[in-house]
Amino acid sequence: MKINVRRSKLCLVVILGASLLLITSPSTSETSARVPELGTSGLVVLSVVAVIALAALPMLLPLLQYWRIMFFFWCGGRYADARTRFKLTGRSCGHLYSLAMVPWLMTKPHYRTGTFREDMLTNLRNVVLPTGFYGIPLSVWAYTRLHALVAILFVIPFAAFWGSWYRRLYGMDSAYECFVRTLFEPRDWFQLWRLNCRLASMTALATKSPDFEREDKWNFIKGCLDNGLPTTPALETPKILVAKDVNEEGGMGIHVLPNVLYGGNWLLQEKLDNHPDVQQLLPKDSPLSTMRVVTGSYGALKLLGRPADKNQKLCNALCAVWRAGRAGASTDHSCVMVDIPQPRGDQVLGTGSSSAHWYASGFKSLGKPLSTMDGSIEHHPDTDLCLRGCKLPQVKEALELCERSHEILIPTVPLAGWDVAFVAQEDPKAPAKLVLLEANLSCNFFRGTVNWEEYGKILDLHFDALDQHFFG
Repeated sequence: MKINVRRSKLCLVVILGASLLLITSPSTSETSARVPELGTSGLVVLSVVAVIALAALPMLLPLLQYWRIMFFFWCGGRYADARTRFKLTGRSCGHLYSLAMVPWLMTKPHYRTGTFREDMLTNLRNVVLPTGFYGIPLSVWAYTRLHALVAILFVIPFAAFWGSWYRRLYGMDSAYECFVRTLFEPRDWFQLWRLNCRLASMTALATKSPDFEREDKWNFIKGCLDNGLPTTPALETPKILVAKDVNEEGGMGIHVLPNVLYGGNWLLQEKLDNHPDVQQLLPKDSPLSTMRVVTGSYGALKLLGRPADKNQKLCNALCAVWRAGRAGASTDHSCVMVDIPQPRGDQVLGTGSSSAHWYASGFKSLGKPLSTMDGSIEHHPDTDLCLRGCKLPQVKEALELCERSHEILIPTVPLAGWDVAFVAQEDPKAPAKLVLLEANLSCNFFRGTVNWEEYGKILDLHFDALDQHFFG
């Protein structure tokens, strides 16, 4: 989407220049009665306003177009019409359409919680908008439909504006291109995650597919075991595990964990260790560090009344990222997200990224960056080992395992994020054992290299079919 703003910028410069000339020109007795003298402070204020206006003007036309598309959908506009009317790509139309559907979707049932609103409140409570000062949980914008509308119309454009200029000032991006991309075809991990959540929620609502029950970790493990897919086994004993802190008294520090195999809600498992080829890239006290593989499937289209393309492979891998765990962490949620740009090619590690500033709530945000460049990390922060160019074992085999598992276990789920572990075996010289830990059906790409063409096709076909299903 390209909007020519050169003429409007020139007009604003002329107007501001004329205003400054008028205000700073020597006053006569006749003009002084009509034109107030601003003085130094007034000129400073006017200059600041002029700078902000010049910065905001290029973004005005894209913002108006963004609002126009939102109101088009809210007034009953159809997905297919929006694509042609506004000349949108499939990925852009899918993003804008599903974003506009949030107020409608909020009260609808969700496949893992009561409603979509409740799911947003749960999953956004520890995520903040990076401000560099104070982090407010993004769940505040999920309280009511009005909150959601305000977020869609004003908070997202405001964040896109300041974020785009921040990236421009630090030499990461063009402010205008970043602003337009953020509104229409985002690539930041957060908006892609929320887009994938909306796709999963609307597909589950429309199809009522039991495949979405695989989000439950025990259901997932049972499915893997039943289909001969490698996964982490559950301990059959004890029926109830009691864990005690050796230093707590008075009944504190005691945890009673009923085994899920006997009607409880705790999945008891032995700890798995990284394979030596993986561990050598990590600190000694690092957690099990998994690879996230995101796969896409076209299986739900048949349930939505769309004919299957016989030439289209059902499931494809879209992205692969290794989560290099941090020293002393219990899980690899504390990590550097290392991209694997060519998981079917050379399979070597690329550069890494972090989204820690998105989780810095309260004053923990103080001094944190508003935005960071994808791939800005080459060395592990705990060991200073250069990860770029290193290689993990069996990356291609892991991709094929995830594609096969998606086709077998959850073919009607459009997107799935698989956590694959490279596990050590009893013989330390034996190759790594690939193990599926879980599948995340509202997944994010962890800032990895994405097959945008395939991803856009999945979004386009599904949201077009969903629009037809829900609104005729």
